[in-house]
Amino acid sequence: MFFTSTLQNTTTMMKALKASLFLLALRCLTVASAAWHVDDESGLLAFKSAITHDPSGMLQDWKPGTDCCKWSGMDCLGENRVMTLSLTGQPGERDSFLFGTISPSLGKVQNLVGIYLLNLRNISGPFRIFFFRMSKPQYVYIEYNRLSGLIPRNIGNLARFSAMSLEGNRFTGPIPSSISQLTGLTQLNFGGNMLTGPIPAGISRLKNLSLLSVDRNQLSAGIPDFFSSFTDLRVLRLSHNKFSGKIPKSISSLAPNLAYLELGHNSLAGQVPDFLGNFTALDTLDLSWNQFSGIVPKTFSKLTKIFNLDLSHNSLVDPFPEMFVKGIDSLDL
Repeated sequence: MFFTSTLQNTTTMMKALKASLFLLALRCLTVASAAWHVDDESGLLAFKSAITHDPSGMLQDWKPGTDCCKWSGMDCLGENRVMTLSLTGQPGERDSFLFGTISPSLGKVQNLVGIYLLNLRNISGPFRIFFFRMSKPQYVYIEYNRLSGLIPRNIGNLARFSAMSLEGNRFTGPIPSSISQLTGLTQLNFGGNMLTGPIPAGISRLKNLSLLSVDRNQLSAGIPDFFSSFTDLRVLRLSHNKFSGKIPKSISSLAPNLAYLELGHNSLAGQVPDFLGNFTALDTLDLSWNQFSGIVPKTFSKLTKIFNLDLSHNSLVDPFPEMFVKGIDSLDL
């Protein structure tokens, strides 16, 4: 009887010991799992601490000790590491914005592939150098904020980027010539800033571009004659600058694929080129507010798919060609 009781007690103790060991292992596994993204948590909380005003509570669920993969704006793919950071303000909502700067500690989030900070309106400061220390960013869209200063001269070191948009900020100075090193880019958008000087000739090396936008700046000189190297370009926006001279002939090579050609609000002159009539894939052609003269080419009769055509505020004369458009949305002469 005594032996049976002792055996039962021993068995109970062994079960309790196994349970304790299991709980200990589970705790260790949990700690290890949490440590797996401790840098992500630290970097993101530092980003939050640099935000001085968040009236809509966009970051309210970013709390220490919780799974940062479940925070607003996070996307963790495959591994338990943050892959994308996406925060978007709503222009129609008065309180949908963030006030503050981009903390350099965001560089701790080493697995970031995409950074999307869109329409937050009041994010200020320079282009952060932490981008140069990160190993994986491919898509950076920081649009409609208040970033300012110069675009770094060594921006060409970010050769791993596939898309970059700094549209709608307050960057000044020239577009750095090192931009020519970003040969993997498919989209480059510097529109809506205060950039000056010419378009660097080295942009001709970015042969994979489908979108090139530098509109709404203060860029000057002539439009470079280098477009024959772009075989996939679908959007070219150069409007609202100080470009002068003629439309370069190499733009004619974009005819098979280009959907948007926006050259309005510059100081371009001469006759409207005949080759523009070959752009049968065009959705939008804007040549307004320039100094074009002469007649509109008869080849425009081939622009049967165009939706928006703006030739206003030039010095064009009769006769205007007969056109066979099927669904034009806007025509301004």
